[in-house]
Amino acid sequence: MTNAMPLGYRIVGPCSRERRLVDYDRAFAAYADCDDLAQIEREGFLSPFQYDDAIRSRVVRPDGTLDVRGFTGPHWSRYLWADIDDDGNIDRATASARRLVAWVLERYQVDESELLAFFSGSKGFHVGIPTSLFAAEPSDMFGRVARQVAEDIALKAAVRLDTAIYHIVQPLRAPNSRHGKTGRHKRLLTVDELMQVRPAAIVERSAEPLAFDLPETPAADERAVADWQSACEQTNRKTEAVRSRDTDRTELNLATLEFIRDGADEGDRHRLLYSAAANLAELGCPPRLAHALLTESALDSGLPPADIRRAIENGIKKGGNPE
Repeated sequence: MTNAMPLGYRIVGPCSRERRLVDYDRAFAAYADCDDLAQIEREGFLSPFQYDDAIRSRVVRPDGTLDVRGFTGPHWSRYLWADIDDDGNIDRATASARRLVAWVLERYQVDESELLAFFSGSKGFHVGIPTSLFAAEPSDMFGRVARQVAEDIALKAAVRLDTAIYHIVQPLRAPNSRHGKTGRHKRLLTVDELMQVRPAAIVERSAEPLAFDLPETPAADERAVADWQSACEQTNRKTEAVRSRDTDRTELNLATLEFIRDGADEGDRHRLLYSAAANLAELGCPPRLAHALLTESALDSGLPPADIRRAIENGIKKGGNPE
């Protein structure tokens, strides 16, 4: 447990609505309790991470509305989240969530009651692994390391993840909130329910919210700590690789550099993202690195993750690096 990162943001309504500064733990607990203040009959989102006072510099109105575009400050989370959505196929998504949870329970010293598993209210699952297992500390690299750990776990469990949630300020649907399209709730599942209940029945149960108590915090696990450290080392190597490529920037178009640094305004963002991806591909940039360089700025610009992936992939093909 840490009080060093007490702040977060909350969105009431669609995720395109304004983000407002909140005490993160109190907001999460209100959603868990189905408190009237949480307004669970509406769509609701919370920040994917918690922040220190540095986030206050992004307050733009007296009501606590934030402009978080480009924020790169220290952050942390009580859970390492895995967002599992197998192209809208609930049977495959359920099987994937089961494999991931089984792998985590086998590898780490964690009780199943200490995990959080939710049906998202639409077509997938959010699984929360306590970061206390990893002895993970706040930093400006926390989200990148978390993504690396999650990707390593997913690879070993043969699961495909949506990695947009590891961006520092990408919204994550709040527990018990109602999904805007399906009308169903993001509902907690016990591990037994996840493993035993038919996918169709899981979907049916999400017609109603379910209040729950927050789990106990487990102690650090030796294997988990080692996995986090390994991910830190991998992330540092990737960062250095990006920096080394940045030493010769004169060949990149100015628009590409500006998009990576600042993103783009609505109306230009699709075009500029596509052009930046094509420019990177022209210079031989590997697809994975192109996604790493462009995705955060594109998310900050307000583009949906699916649109970002498609624009980058199309730009890479245009630039002559389709691999």
